[in-house]
Amino acid sequence: MDARDTEFFQKTGSAFAESMASVFSMLTGREFQLKSAPGELLEPAAVAALHEGTAVLVKANYQKGLSGTLIFSLPLKEGTMLVDLMLGGEGASADELVGDSKDALAETFNQVMGSANQTLSDLAGETFAIANVEILAVAPEAAAFAEHLGQGSFQDIALATTQDTLSTTIHILFPDLLLQQLKRKLGFGEVPAVPAQAAAPATTPTAPAPTRQAPVATGPTHDAGNLELLLDIQLPVVVRMGQTEMQMGELLKLTPGSILELNRSADAPVELLVNGKLIAKGEVVVVDGNFAFRITEIDTRAARIRSLG
Repeated sequence: MDARDTEFFQKTGSAFAESMASVFSMLTGREFQLKSAPGELLEPAAVAALHEGTAVLVKANYQKGLSGTLIFSLPLKEGTMLVDLMLGGEGASADELVGDSKDALAETFNQVMGSANQTLSDLAGETFAIANVEILAVAPEAAAFAEHLGQGSFQDIALATTQDTLSTTIHILFPDLLLQQLKRKLGFGEVPAVPAQAAAPATTPTAPAPTRQAPVATGPTHDAGNLELLLDIQLPVVVRMGQTEMQMGELLKLTPGSILELNRSADAPVELLVNGKLIAKGEVVVVDGNFAFRITEIDTRAARIRSLG
């Protein structure tokens, strides 16, 4: 593994390790520590040998920025222990992963992918997002793994995961096509060879041509032509009244009639977010029987354009 590959796996592994530690700790109320290390290239049969018994495969299907499926592999025992901690238990293991437990683990890895993708998106300068997460409990036989993994090899990144009552290794498995895409997006693709330049013919030195100093810009400029190209782009617009954090166990106990207390007072302005960036504040009103948003504060036009970059 050369220096560029080493750096790529360090950045990628760290993004997932930090995201997973943060999400696990937040959902369980207990401190998790994860440390990443690049593994080896594995065939489907070798993936089955990563765990002694039944394993949980978490398949995250990309829909934006990348194409392909990223797979997490962890032992069923530790997977059920993790879910029990999230549901307010003491980390008891179970023989199967079904119902609320399966949903809880799916939501956990949805949050892990959201956090990790944000980090990777910042590094790449474009948005990465998944469509959904699929949870599978797979028997240890190689044939069972081959059925769910398909053909081809996987680059493994091992995440050593520790907590007071739980210690295991979670493996991130990158199919080759997805791995090469991510490398290119993060600037770690193959560097094309630079052709050698032919020697320039000898010339008689001449006096340098007089230079003219370019005028110095005195203020921000806008390329109206380029801006026109962007005006038809659709962006997600969200009106946010407030937010809160909940443990996974509390989330699963919600029923019709449950009340969530938000972190915003009743008379505080409501926020308008475009593409995830706050650009205005205002109040919720009713227009023709529909909810609407009346703007009371808004950034300048230039500030709004910069915030969406």
